[in-house]
Amino acid sequence: MRILIIDDEEFVRLVLEQALRAEGCEVAAAKDGRAGIEALNAASYDCVITDLRMPGIDGRGVLQWVKEHQPDVDVLMLTGHGDVKDAVEAIKQGAWDFLVKDTPFDGAAVKAALAKLRTVRELRRENLAARHGGYRHDVIVEGPSRAWRELKARITRVAPSQAPVLIQGETGSGKEIVARLLHELSPRSAGPFIAINCGAVSRELLESELFGHEKGAFTGATASTPGLIAAAAGGTLFLDELGEMPAAMQVSLLRFLDRGEYRPVGSTRTLRADVRIVGATNQDLQQSAAAGRFRQDLLYRLNTVALLVPPLRERTDDLPALIDHILHTLRVPGAPTRTMSPDALPPLAAYPWPGNIRELRNVIERAVLLSPGTAPLTKDDIEHALPPSGHAPQTDDLARLSLDDIERRHIARVLKATDGNKTQAARILRIDYKTLLTKLKQYEG
Repeated sequence: MRILIIDDEEFVRLVLEQALRAEGCEVAAAKDGRAGIEALNAASYDCVITDLRMPGIDGRGVLQWVKEHQPDVDVLMLTGHGDVKDAVEAIKQGAWDFLVKDTPFDGAAVKAALAKLRTVRELRRENLAARHGGYRHDVIVEGPSRAWRELKARITRVAPSQAPVLIQGETGSGKEIVARLLHELSPRSAGPFIAINCGAVSRELLESELFGHEKGAFTGATASTPGLIAAAAGGTLFLDELGEMPAAMQVSLLRFLDRGEYRPVGSTRTLRADVRIVGATNQDLQQSAAAGRFRQDLLYRLNTVALLVPPLRERTDDLPALIDHILHTLRVPGAPTRTMSPDALPPLAAYPWPGNIRELRNVIERAVLLSPGTAPLTKDDIEHALPPSGHAPQTDDLARLSLDDIERRHIARVLKATDGNKTQAARILRIDYKTLLTKLKQYEG
């Protein structure tokens, strides 16, 4: 936790600095309210511990400034015995807590209060992250292929840096897994890892999702809400499908990358946050920039460090490790983990994997569903789970089909593979049974 102490008594500052550093906190100190606000403008903090009575800008002035400019920072007020009434009023104005300076002052009460605050902040962060799919820890599958080893070595070199990172690779190749590994190997690993798919959120809502919004900023904004940047403070924010970000948002992201500053929707306040940005795309952003769809200056800023994730067809040596991991995640509680017979690997190695690791998981899951039991998956099981003819449709063929045609053909393949079992087909397609019946009825018409 990063803490700023503001107190005009040098003894109090020294005692708190020593006590809080012993607790593993990063601590800075200021001798009055004005110096404290300057420190808050210069760096990001989780908590401010401020004396109530100080010459010039007092604790209430500091509290008011924090609530207006950095509302995600908690304020803990220190008071004398005669100031309790004023301190209670400060609580009503937004202070997190107040503590009376006992004699002799040793900082013990402050340490106890901060222990509670840590728990509260973590719960806040987890609640916000849960709404956006954060805190999902994926196991990093180490593979023996040269392509993976070279990528892992580059990740290891880049991780300690604070620089933004751009991860490029085909759909389903594991860009988010690389981003998570980058976070785990960084000094930010104790902080949150928050992920958002920029292409899955409407252009109108993306700004609010990232930067938060004020009450009344738009229809339905019934309360002020922090965004993902606030939730990711001290950690990493992963922006997947970065190439889908609208132009107006690109300007705001560039400002944040340059200055660490942002504004919630509907607010005039400038806030700060300490967040490392990691972006990912399957697009050629150089081409997008040349076509005017992506800002050239933002590309330069993001492209400080670039990581290229190889497609699965270039790392087939990793298939056994990946498949073992997938089978483990598909294990039914209480049942043994399925395995795969050696003769099942060649058809998997020969397949071009246009959907990469994501498609591999779907194929293995389909094979498990279509061959119930605990016996090892065989070559026949795998060949039945792979698309017909053992290779993916050519891009030119797909380009001539509508989305409805592609969906209809895929549903037909799955139904054929399940011998017409609609319940099993719905599970493989990851849709509910009623939706499958609706689609079949639609296609019959």
